[in-house]
Amino acid sequence: MLLKNITVKYGRKVALDNISLTLRNDGKIVGILGDNGSGKTTLVNLILKNINKFKGQREIEGSFSYMPDRYFLYESMTIKESIDLFKSVYSDFDEQRMYKILQKFSISPQLKLHDCSKGMHEQVHLALVFSRNTDFYVLDEPLSATDPIKRRYFMDIIQNYRRKNSTVLMVTHLIRDLGDMLEDVIFIKDGHILSHNSRAEILAVDKTLEDAYIRRIGQ
Repeated sequence: MLLKNITVKYGRKVALDNISLTLRNDGKIVGILGDNGSGKTTLVNLILKNINKFKGQREIEGSFSYMPDRYFLYESMTIKESIDLFKSVYSDFDEQRMYKILQKFSISPQLKLHDCSKGMHEQVHLALVFSRNTDFYVLDEPLSATDPIKRRYFMDIIQNYRRKNSTVLMVTHLIRDLGDMLEDVIFIKDGHILSHNSRAEILAVDKTLEDAYIRRIGQ
């Protein structure tokens, strides 16, 4: 995946300003960190090819499974119906993996979504996304409604219930909760990519990822 000298504007507002980024499908978990309005969502939409009006060079190869920051299923559906929907739409969907994840969360597939808590909604959506066999999994602010115990289950899913050698791109502000998972980190501010380094490189300079975030982003 290559982005070179990319600029994206919304009217007069510059959302991404001459950014360049290279990402390989090498099995890593990559964090995209920045404050609100920094350009994180625009970057994700550019990668997913939801934005096609830009200046610069974009070369995107591979398949993607995407979890947005809002729910995308009908509340009237049962979880089983959502599974059937994904099976019919995505040929790469692994139904057996989906049921394993539901069992891990102790969630019945017969439940209707409108009877699920906010945290259970996140669990079901994440399970659906990671039950696809894709090159990249893109998560936009996952786990915000989930309690600390369930977050451990989520971390296990992200690490162990995805296609082998696939890459995870995760937009998150939960640095304390999820920072230990990140192998590479992209810091973005005001439409500029400030840095793209491995976790080890960052921690050679800063004591924690949170310290690195504060120093780079300035909050």
